[in-house]
Amino acid sequence: MSTNTANLTNYHPPSPTHEPKDYSDIIHCKRPQASNPMSIEDRAAQFSPYAALVGHKDIIAEDESIANDKKRH
Repeated sequence: MSTNTANLTNYHPPSPTHEPKDYSDIIHCKRPQASNPMSIEDRAAQFSPYAALVGHKDIIAEDESIANDKKRH
């Protein structure tokens, strides 16, 4: 079995043959709509893990000020 890796032409996908210059072919198309759109509550729930970070900087700053006060005394 050969382990020659010098020829990797099959490794990379071919470059696209068509490079769009503008979007004139799709500019007037209708925007796709979901057949069963997600509710606002469900959409918001996707981002709820980030809500845990709200106020994080304030807590860090408070802890730093407490530590600095202890160093001074």
